[in-house]
Amino acid sequence: MIFIIGGSDQGKCAFARETLGAAEDDFFICGEETREIDFSRRCIAHIERFALGCVRRGESVEDYWRANAARLDGKVLIADDISCGIVPVDATLRAWREANGRANAFLAGRAERVWRVFCGLGQVIK
Repeated sequence: MIFIIGGSDQGKCAFARETLGAAEDDFFICGEETREIDFSRRCIAHIERFALGCVRRGESVEDYWRANAARLDGKVLIADDISCGIVPVDATLRAWREANGRANAFLAGRAERVWRVFCGLGQVIK
């Protein structure tokens, strides 16, 4: 599994297309309403939105990834980094930030390679 993380609108999906040869139809785009990830797709983008939906529903996003760890082989997971900046005042958004951080740590630890993308440029951090 490859994990790509970076700020919002930094070109992470374009980076996956250019560097990893991903095609447009390789992508499953998560939303807050996503309850199940389509693991038939090669690339799973906006996993931070999936995490927000889990938090709002009272579900553990980290437990979801652990339960589906075997399905991550060969996948490219793409996330906006929501860990920087001001800590949200809203309790739900704070819980989202914390749950997402734990899930990202699990995914990064499991990944064969982790890329951080900034301004469309990728840097290998693992």
